[in-house]
Amino acid sequence: MPDTYKVIHIMSEFGGGISSFILNKAEALVNQNVKMDIITFDTPSERLENAINQTGGQIYRVPNPVKESLPQAIKQTNAIFKQLPKDTLVHCNYGMDLGIIFYLIAKKNGLKFAVHAHSAEPDNINDWRRKVNCWMADYKLSCGLGATANVFGPKAKDVVHIPNSINVNNFINQSNTPRDKAEIYGEENKDKFIISQIARLHEVKNHKFSLEIIEELAKTDLDFLWVLFGKGKLEEQIKQAVKDKGLEQYVKFMGRRDDISTLYPTMDLVVLPSHFEGLSTVAVETQASGKKILLSDNQTRETDLGLGLAEFLPIDDAKLWADTIMANLEPTNVSPAMILEHFEAKKFTNEASAQLYVDFLAGKVTSYKI
Repeated sequence: MPDTYKVIHIMSEFGGGISSFILNKAEALVNQNVKMDIITFDTPSERLENAINQTGGQIYRVPNPVKESLPQAIKQTNAIFKQLPKDTLVHCNYGMDLGIIFYLIAKKNGLKFAVHAHSAEPDNINDWRRKVNCWMADYKLSCGLGATANVFGPKAKDVVHIPNSINVNNFINQSNTPRDKAEIYGEENKDKFIISQIARLHEVKNHKFSLEIIEELAKTDLDFLWVLFGKGKLEEQIKQAVKDKGLEQYVKFMGRRDDISTLYPTMDLVVLPSHFEGLSTVAVETQASGKKILLSDNQTRETDLGLGLAEFLPIDDAKLWADTIMANLEPTNVSPAMILEHFEAKKFTNEASAQLYVDFLAGKVTSYKI
C-alpha cells in the first residue's frame, strides 16, 4: 500500500455538484493519505483552494478546450500530466465529449483514468457514446444508478457508486441558531409558507412547470412564497413569464447564494421537479435538515434516504403537485439521531463517503451500489 494516494480531478467550472463533490472529499481527507490536485477552466473558491492545499495538492487552471483554445488546453494539460507520479489517478468528472481529450493525454503519460458519471440527463448520450465512456474508463465511478445507466449503460458492471455526501452535522444542528424568515425574504413574507426551488435557471430544472404549480396554488387560500435560488441563462425568460402570468406576489428570485446551507431552517418545503438529476445534493441536504422534499418521479430513487421526507411525483400534473403541497403544510418531526443513523448507513456523511473513496483508491472496493 502506498504512503499516499495521488488523484488529479478534472473539473470544468466551480459552483455545481461536481465542485461540491470534490470539496467535500478534500475536506474529509485532510491529514489523511490522499493528495488531491485539480485541473479546472474556472477560478475556484478560497474554501476549495484551501482544502486542496491541505491535502498537499494544488489547483491548475487551463484554457477551456471548447470555449477558449484546444491546442493550449492540450499543451498545458500535457505539461501537468508529464510531471505527475505514474501512480496518479486522473479522476475525470465528465464523459466522452470533454473526457476523451484528457483520456488521450493521460494515456500518453502512462496514467490511469477514471470516468465519473454525474448526470442522468440523456442529452446527446447514446449507446455509442456509452461504449466510448466504458472504453476510456480504467475505473467507472458514479453518483447514482440513474447516472450509471445514462453514462455507461444499464448493464454496466464494476461501478463504484460514491454518494454525493455532506457534512450532516452542519444541517441537523441548525435548529440551535435558526435564520429568520424576515431577514432572508423580507418583513412582508415572514409569516408565509416558504416553498424553495434550489437549482440553476436551466431547462432541465423545469421552472416552466413550477410556474404551472404556482398558478394552481394561487387558486387556494395558502399564503405562500415560492423562492427561486440560483442563476442561469433562463433568468430573464422566467422573470418575464412570472410577470406575464401575474404571479409576482408569489415568486421571489434570490439569485445564487453561498450561504444556502444555513437557510434550510427558513424553508417549509423544497421542490425539485427537474426533468433529470444524477443524484441531487439539494435533496440530500434537505433531508439532512429534516425538511420534506417533492421530486419528479424520473429521478433516481436512491435519493430517498428512508426518512419519510422524499416524495416522487409525475411532472405532467401541476394540480397534483399543488394538492400534495397542501397536504404537507405541517412541520416534519424526524430526530437528529435518526437522520444521522440513516446517513451513516447509506454512506452519505462526508466521513463515510470519503472512506469509501479511499477504499476504492486502495483497490479494496471495485463495485458498490448505494
